[in-house]
Parts: sequence; structure tokens; C-alpha cells
Amino acid sequence: MFLDEMPEGFRYPQPEDEQDKQLLARIERKGWHHLSVDGAAGEPGYAFTLGHFLKRDHPELIVVGLKDTLASRLLDSAAVGITGLGRRLRPFQVYGDIADGLEVVFLPVALPAYNEYLGYANWFYADLPAPYPALQMVWPDPNGVFPWQPGYDARFRRAQPLLGEAPEGPSLQ
Repeated sequence: MFLDEMPEGFRYPQPEDEQDKQLLARIERKGWHHLSVDGAAGEPGYAFTLGHFLKRDHPELIVVGLKDTLASRLLDSAAVGITGLGRRLRPFQVYGDIADGLEVVFLPVALPAYNEYLGYANWFYADLPAPYPALQMVWPDPNGVFPWQPGYDARFRRAQPLLGEAPEGPSLQ
């Protein structure tokens, strides 16, 4: 179910080109959309959503360091739960039902990361009086270890920088 009213202070931004018009129409029609950004100069690519906060009062989602096809599938799977089932993804909880055979954890995105990673979302939500919420979908290394846990494979640190604070302690619920 979509929200009856938009978040206080929200106004759709003025589209600057045809791509903006199509994106805004998709969000209005479907309730959300995701965008993919290719990595540049050795930095990882990432994908993030637009519309979850506007239409569901749910944080936007971002996943870093995965190939676009996998990132898209993960965001689609999470969106089905949010839009179809009214699910609220909570930070610092392990979810084993977003991707087959892969556990993920959501971490709050710190405000300094918004400018570097969520530029289009910043444009979309520019008229809000306070920042929109965003959660990073964090994936484990091939051994199922998350970045903040002992034994995490350091080769993946550059591929998946954490955009906010890691949870305290090695384990989660």
C-alpha cells in the first residue's frame, strides 16, 4: 500500500532531461526505482533505490561492490518485501531471505557518504527539511564473514567500503 501523503516538505524535482522524466514516471507508477553507478578509477560500483522513502516511509537502500546484475536482483528482492509485504528492514539484523544462500545486514548510511554515493537521491529529495534515511545492504565474504567480524577476508574491504558505523561486537542477531 502506498502512502496517502508525501513526506512533509517533499516536492518532485523538476526533470532536467528525458532520463529524469522517465525515472520520475517509473517511481510514480511502480513506487520505486534503482540506479546503478559504474565504479571509476579503481572504486567499486554501486546501486541504490529511489522512492522507498517517498512511497513507503522506508529508508532508501544502497549496495556497494557487486556486479550490477546481482545488485539489481538484491535490491529487487528487498523491494518486493518492502512494497508487496509492507516489510520494514531493520539495521543491524541478519537477513537470510533476501538472496538465496546469502545473508545480508543493513547498516545506516552516515550523512558524509550521501554526497559521494547518493547524488541522484539528494536531487530527488532536495526539498525535504531533513535528510532522507538510507541503509547500506552489506554482504559477507565467500566464507560468510561480515566486514566487522574477525576473519573477514581483507581482499573485499576495498570492494565494499562501509558507508556508516559497523555494529558493535562480532555477531548480530
